[in-house]
Amino acid sequence: MTQLSDKDKLGGKLSDSDKKSVEEAVENAIKWLESNADAEADEMKAQKKELEAIIHPIMSKMYQGSGGVPPGGDGDDANKDEL
Repeated sequence: MTQLSDKDKLGGKLSDSDKKSVEEAVENAIKWLESNADAEADEMKAQKKELEAIIHPIMSKMYQGSGGVPPGGDGDDANKDEL
C-alpha cells in the first residue's frame, strides 16, 4: 500500500479514484482473510477473484496509458491455443 502513496511509483500513475478503489479492495480482502482464517480453498479463491476483478482493470488501464504490457501478460493472448 505504500506504493500507492508514493508519487514516484504507483501512486503517481493512478487517479485518486483508482487509488481509493485499490485501497478499499485490499483493505476489504485483508479484513476478510483475518476473519476467515479457516476458510476453505474455494472460498479463498473466490475472494481472490473478487479482488482481481477490481484491481486488474485499473492496472491494465495504467499500463495501457504508459504503453507497457501489464505484468503476467505478454500482450499476445490472441495467438495462444487452449488445449
